Amino acid sequence: MKYILLIIATIILAGCGVGTVYNVENKIFQKRLDNRSMESIIIESGESLGWTMKKIDNKEIIIATLLKRNHSATIKIEYTNNSYKIHFVGAKNLKYDKTNNTIHNNYNGWIGNLENQIDSRLEPLKMNSTLIEEEKKAMLDSKNNTNLESTGKLEKIYNVTQAQIKAESTNLSEIGDKIIKAGRDNGWIMAKQKDGFILARMVQRVHTAIVRIDYTTTEYNITYITSDKLSYKDYSIHKNYNIWIKNLELAINIELLAIK
Repeated sequence: MKYILLIIATIILAGCGVGTVYNVENKIFQKRLDNRSMESIIIESGESLGWTMKKIDNKEIIIATLLKRNHSATIKIEYTNNSYKIHFVGAKNLKYDKTNNTIHNNYNGWIGNLENQIDSRLEPLKMNSTLIEEEKKAMLDSKNNTNLESTGKLEKIYNVTQAQIKAESTNLSEIGDKIIKAGRDNGWIMAKQKDGFILARMVQRVHTAIVRIDYTTTEYNITYITSDKLSYKDYSIHKNYNIWIKNLELAINIELLAIK
């Protein structure tokens, strides 16, 4: 079951004008997968964003449809073992103009978001030296800015600290699996680094956040590492980030309660 707890309309449905239809043209990656793995990544990426994904026969083509209230869009995704492309097929109530090849900006945002989700899954999420340095900087900012107050759209970063796990299981691996499921069902890209430590990345259009989730059999923590285009400054951030974290926290709690 997927948890749609709060719709971040200001990010997902931003923009009120029209622009040229955005297509993703033959994006190539150095890493080669078998076609089934590429297919799974594309389908998982689309479904995490609410797209209905349907493979066409035995060909490397997926037709995807997204419904947002009374708006809808249909696209075609073609792929190989190291590339993919996304092309517009049709739309309803999105101001599509065939003559000028323009469409409501929301559509282009949806495609950009899907592109980012696919790319994020094709590029492994690992706690590399860059993330270690970003984490150190964030920890220092946190210590130096303990008395932050909200100003406009910026809020002090919300971390989940020592959240109690109210589950009967003492199986660390099972708890990790439940946390991963909760994150994926909410659009997070989850990558277990080892038992007790998961990296998670959220991508919404051009907005990205990476957090670490540390857990034992009795508690878990969600801690900010870094972000892009979320107005981060001195351990304050766009308020949508905190909504993502609170949604993730609630989803994890629900999944953990289901452990028997």
